[in-house]
Amino acid sequence: MTFDRRDFLKTTGVALAGTTLSGAATAESTWNYELIGEALDPGTQEVDVQGDYAYTAQPASIATVDLSDPSQPLLAGTAVGEGTDNLDVKVDGDLAGLANDGDPPGVTFFDVSDPTTPTKLSFYEAASGVHNCFIDGDYAYLCINDDFAHSRMVVVDVSDPANPVSLEGDERGSGGAWMLGNHHPDMAATGINPIHDLWVQDDLAYMCFWDAGVVVADVSDPTVPTAVAHFGAADDAAVQPADTVESNKRYLGGHKTNAHYVQPTPSGDYTFVGAETFPGPFEDTAVPGDHGGIRVFDTSDVSTDSTPSNPYEEHVAYIPAPEPLDDALQTSHNFDVTDSKLFTSWYQGGVRAYDIDDPTSPTELAAFAPEGTAYWGARVLPTDGPKHYTVGSDIGKGLTVLELNHETPGEQNWQTDEELGPYDVFGNTMQRPL
Repeated sequence: MTFDRRDFLKTTGVALAGTTLSGAATAESTWNYELIGEALDPGTQEVDVQGDYAYTAQPASIATVDLSDPSQPLLAGTAVGEGTDNLDVKVDGDLAGLANDGDPPGVTFFDVSDPTTPTKLSFYEAASGVHNCFIDGDYAYLCINDDFAHSRMVVVDVSDPANPVSLEGDERGSGGAWMLGNHHPDMAATGINPIHDLWVQDDLAYMCFWDAGVVVADVSDPTVPTAVAHFGAADDAAVQPADTVESNKRYLGGHKTNAHYVQPTPSGDYTFVGAETFPGPFEDTAVPGDHGGIRVFDTSDVSTDSTPSNPYEEHVAYIPAPEPLDDALQTSHNFDVTDSKLFTSWYQGGVRAYDIDDPTSPTELAAFAPEGTAYWGARVLPTDGPKHYTVGSDIGKGLTVLELNHETPGEQNWQTDEELGPYDVFGNTMQRPL
């Protein structure tokens, strides 16, 4: 596609300044976001968090930020990767991957056993630019789109990270890969359903195929990924666009329900799927639709023993995008999910937190959306205490650290049972408000 959202952000007048705190989402809410720290980290795109450190993708490098004191985030280390179009970073244990979406296409792997000195180990050259990737144990999972008809997840063995090896066979989509065209060739043939992002959890890979929805594959044997579920496809996901104009309309904003980003709850019982749509005039052609929101699907019956479900399955809840301002880009982007909360980014719509104790009825708690900011991602910062911290990645500017406060006049309404323990990176257990 010819559309470049980063160029669009530049032309919409996004200024990288301003720190005014927005109010809570509703007058009834007793929650609010407080800005407690910022780390100027020029060029920042995606952010991942592990332990006390944030890992950010820069155009040509990876950077680490020490968040041991959330009120004083400090740039800790940097290391140069391959290429100058690195948009995504993922970390698992001592290994980080920096994905380059340009030339050369692929992922640079770093040893981050000491986060203050990330050390380049290798570069895996892929068949196409890698917009997003994921690392889980001895394997890295890459989004590959050398052409949209062959959009696929490719699994790379990183047990020896100095020598990453693809598990994909000689043919595209064979061996350690999963290709939409092998499961739904009609959807792949439309040319508007790339694999955009993915999440791996409990031997299941959740793959975003744009209007074709989310496919879940069993990767307990990464050499033979097997589809076990498929949901969230648009009604016309298998309908060939009539021409380039229609193709652009559908790809950019014809639906508010594409699959751009995905993450299940820690239990896997529910899966959140964010859409990225750009309604408005593009290339002198009006694109219909709304700013993309986040859908919630019941995936409690998805397991490695499942069979693919109905790709057109309806969601059980929907979180709309913030009310758009004039010329503002406020579509859903990358987010983080815990047992009880959802932390989201909406470009110029800011960072927003939601209560998902009942995932079928999400409730917005607080928002942070100062003028002049545009957030790429939001991640949970693990803590040992009762406070909730969110790390937001402000495009091109750096990191924002927010504290989510619960204000109840006259009482401190926090559960403090030490048996709950601290949050892990997915927020599975932590002291939390009653």
